[in-house]
Amino acid sequence: MCAKALDVGTCFIVGAELKEGKEVFKSERDAFFVMPNKDFAEEMLTNAGAFYVVKGDQLYVVGEDALKFSQVTGNTESYRRPMAKGVLNPTEEDAVSMIKVMIEGVIGKAAYPGEVCAVTIPANPVDASFNITYHEMVICKFLRDLGYEPKAINEALGIVFSENPTVSSKGEVLPFTGIGVSFGAGMVNLVAAWRAQQLLAFSAGRSGDWIDAEVARVRNMPVSHVIHVKERELDLTTIDDTDQTQVALDIYYEDLIRYVLDHFKKEFKRTSASIKEPVEICIGGGTASVPGFVQKFEKVLSRTPFPFDVKNVRLAKDPLKCVTAGALIAAISEEKKRKRKGGAAAK
Repeated sequence: MCAKALDVGTCFIVGAELKEGKEVFKSERDAFFVMPNKDFAEEMLTNAGAFYVVKGDQLYVVGEDALKFSQVTGNTESYRRPMAKGVLNPTEEDAVSMIKVMIEGVIGKAAYPGEVCAVTIPANPVDASFNITYHEMVICKFLRDLGYEPKAINEALGIVFSENPTVSSKGEVLPFTGIGVSFGAGMVNLVAAWRAQQLLAFSAGRSGDWIDAEVARVRNMPVSHVIHVKERELDLTTIDDTDQTQVALDIYYEDLIRYVLDHFKKEFKRTSASIKEPVEICIGGGTASVPGFVQKFEKVLSRTPFPFDVKNVRLAKDPLKCVTAGALIAAISEEKKRKRKGGAAAK
């Protein structure tokens, strides 16, 4: 039995499958670098082992190699990202064609026609006018072109599947019950689940990229420098008050968490759901990987009136892979279900 999973993120595309009973992940930076196809450019890329495609008189260097070429050449304008705020970038004309190339590079073609591939899709945003229908349909079409039968699942639900938050109710432990929050680069996705079923799901168009842009604006410095400080120096439990970039990052991390929790309260009030038991909150995503994030989240939560009790907040075992790992669980479950139905039909 085979099955695969795919998480198409703003910063990285991550794929997963089981090999000899073990989860195997493959990721690629969700970016490309455009350069003229002249002189010995293509030969140079081939010799360097770079991942690239040829389109007319242009070479498109894909993934991590795209970032390297941008850094080496200092050409930031030719470094482009096909995703923005968690969905296909509407201002990038090559977004659709390049995402297709990257998806095939990460998961390849289906092992057999109709192999299940669970793909994570963001929820509709609460703070923007667009919906995710176009994004979902395009990604699922690409998977069908590669021979897969796609199964779309909510991005944050992937965290619930992989981390398995539980509640105790009337002496019974209920699995896959709690809140999953994915702090990605482009957006935050949140889901409240009860026995693996969604009670509430939404996304917010602020996350890591928003923090970087806001800090760069107030500090009047390049975003690349903000990212360097965030990834190399930042610890939200020990902010250096003499470093105004760290101070700004701390402020905007706290503002992001408050923003997400406030929206959760509003959205939960609109549902008919009622939760009596204390729940777990499981957090994942690259933006949540900075040291001290969970402590910052707990601090903001303690000052936020909430519609029910929270028994604990925990970071996913692997914040960068937990969404894809949960999608793989969903894919394997779906594959088993289809095989059972096929066997029953044969009888």
